[in-house]
Amino acid sequence: ASPAGDASKPGRVVAFDVQEDALTSTRARVREALTLDQASRVDLVLKSHERMEEHVRVPGVTAFDDDFNDDDDEHNDDAVSATDAVGVVCFNLGYLPGPTADKGVRTRRRTTVSAVASGVRVLRPGGVLTVVGYTGHEGGWEEVEAVMELVSSLDPREFTATNHSVVNRDNCPQLIAVHKKETK
Repeated sequence: ASPAGDASKPGRVVAFDVQEDALTSTRARVREALTLDQASRVDLVLKSHERMEEHVRVPGVTAFDDDFNDDDDEHNDDAVSATDAVGVVCFNLGYLPGPTADKGVRTRRRTTVSAVASGVRVLRPGGVLTVVGYTGHEGGWEEVEAVMELVSSLDPREFTATNHSVVNRDNCPQLIAVHKKETK
């Protein structure tokens, strides 16, 4: 993706995980699927997703007037242009799949809510944030409900927040999407 749709300014991808195995797998896929130039615009970060703004921080962007914005003072120093902000933020919650994965290492409600709030803050007008939340593991449903509560609090004049789910199967992932409306 390019900033604000300008193909002359190539975008970048910043991926976060707390497990080296996940980043190793992603690194191998990047090397297989992308050119060297494209791969050079992919940053793999061995940190929690709640640390996103350390890597994609956009000064002056706020979206919350309530308790979801824990770090108010750090995010209000400059105005932001649409080309500085992020076009797409994606979260895939839960744990790393696979037979050898440690299912005890998983996303948590508190850090996920903090990360999603950060993701909303850095979205540019026209940007989209998605969260795929898995409800079949311990704490999964509570995590999805907390994200739903957060995005439900967004100002509908600035954001559209939706939830999509499969209704004829148990424990199906929930897809939560937030679209930041274009400014006029």
